[in-house]
Amino acid sequence: MQEFSEILSNHTRLQDRIAYSKDLLDRIRARLNDHASCSRPELCIFAAGSLARHETGRISDLDLFFVGHKPARAMGSRSISRLEEIEVFADLIRLNEELGLQSFSGDGRYLKIHELDDIIDGTGSSDDDSENLFTTRLLLLLESKPTAGIAVYDHAVREVLRMYFRDGVRGRKDFRPLFLLNDILRYWRTLCLNYERDRFEPGKPWWKRNLNLKFPRKLTVFSTVLAIIATRMSSADEFLVIAAKTPMERIAFALDQIGDLSLATQFASILDDYEDFLAAKSHNELDGPTTAPIAVFSEKAAQLDDFLHNVFASASLDRRLVRYVLI
Repeated sequence: MQEFSEILSNHTRLQDRIAYSKDLLDRIRARLNDHASCSRPELCIFAAGSLARHETGRISDLDLFFVGHKPARAMGSRSISRLEEIEVFADLIRLNEELGLQSFSGDGRYLKIHELDDIIDGTGSSDDDSENLFTTRLLLLLESKPTAGIAVYDHAVREVLRMYFRDGVRGRKDFRPLFLLNDILRYWRTLCLNYERDRFEPGKPWWKRNLNLKFPRKLTVFSTVLAIIATRMSSADEFLVIAAKTPMERIAFALDQIGDLSLATQFASILDDYEDFLAAKSHNELDGPTTAPIAVFSEKAAQLDDFLHNVFASASLDRRLVRYVLI
């Protein structure tokens, strides 16, 4: 049954946004291929954020993450030298300006190439948070689209998943991907804590950050959690199927697995609400002189919460895994 996927594919406004995002991604890939610095065999560049979710609007920025991997790399050495790294970022800054996109956030402080080995070996360590390895690893799985270095990208995704599903590979018959679920839920809680830390930061309206948390970030996390539970996932190959989907495609896919058609009307309404939010964000309506739109979208966000609650309450889901999400 593909009822919910069809509802999504028939949503004209969202499909227009998806088509625009895919076109922009293709243009970025083509431009990166023209730069030798960005097409090194040891480097992968992937997009995250609205572009990777296929939700890009008229006003957007380019959220890029970088993974280096060189199979014969000596212990302690880098896949990409520091000077080569600077060359990559210089070309990307120029490309960003040429495409008319917003400047890289944090004055470029997040532009850093992480070694794949560090992303995997640092899991749970003190470096996981301080070196931004945790965010890079989770975004790689939850909302990423490769823009350069597809071979390194594919290898990185598979190696990270091999870590998370290692107990399943060892043949445990009762295997459930609790390691992966735990890190995904940890990511959600980290996002919530970061919001509380930063919500009084000057120049960044707290309500805009709050709605980003309640809409796209929540969907990114819980569409993945739902897909894992709905499919009774037990292997890395099964995760690869949903990793290639955007969060909205992922939730439609999970709903198809559940097969509860009583949720169809509510799902269609959620799509309308979500597109309304994306449109308001694209036209800077959330930055206006009044807070009137905030109340409207806060109510829509509450309706999304109700919908997710109803979905996770479905008797078709493995209640043991649902219980794990709650307790």
